[in-house]
This record gives sequence, C-alpha cells and structure tokens, in this order.
Amino acid sequence: MLKKLYLCTFILFLAACNSTHKPSVVAMSAEMTSSDPEYGYSASKPIELGGFLIGSKYHGSHVEYFESLMGPNGEQVTVQRIGSCCPFEDSSMPFGGGLLDKYQLSYEGIPEPVVIHVNLYKFNKPMAPKGFTLL
Repeated sequence: MLKKLYLCTFILFLAACNSTHKPSVVAMSAEMTSSDPEYGYSASKPIELGGFLIGSKYHGSHVEYFESLMGPNGEQVTVQRIGSCCPFEDSSMPFGGGLLDKYQLSYEGIPEPVVIHVNLYKFNKPMAPKGFTLL
C-alpha cells in the first residue's frame, strides 16, 4: 500500500513539473534585448560586462557574453575587438576610471557590421543591444 502511495505521489509530481509554463526561447531572448537604441552603441551607455580584473567575481564574463550573442534570428555573431577608447572617470574604481573597449559585431545578412562599447571594469546584468539577442 505504501509503495502505491509513493508511486502515485511521484507520478503527480512529474505531471505537475511537466505542466509548468516555460517561456519560449524567442520570448526569453526578447526580454534580454535592450529597448534603448543607444545601449551598447553609445560610449555613454556601454555594456557593463566586468570581469577584466583577474580574480574578480565576473572574470571571463565578457567571453560568455559574446558566445551567447546572436543575430535577431539566431545567426552566429562574429566578434572582433577594435581596441580601447573613451576614457571615463569612476571614483569607485581603484584607479579612478578606465577605458572602454570597442568591438565590431557582424553576422550573415547584416548590411554592415556595427560597433559596440563595452565596460570591462563594471558589471551590470548585460542585455543584447538592439538588433541582437542573447541565448
């Protein structure tokens, strides 16, 4: 009798887990795309990926970010670092500021590559810039 009770409970548990609503990948990626047309494209609104400093909590997060970045229909994105630019001041940082990095993004079908600005010193939950998605 006890075995039947456990079996029924287990089956109900599985059925309940299977019926849980899961958002589609498209809906999830839309939630992770910024609605701000300047996000990432402007030096005043860089994507804050943090992790530049070895040993920091977010070390390597920029690599994961770029690996997850896709075109609007799931296209694979090619990422090329252009270089550093745009000095900024920030009293919360050990050196009082830093430089942003510029990256060129392209994918098959995009009319021309775009350039984004990235802050590798500060971290905020990153989103995809308009025209891209995160998976």
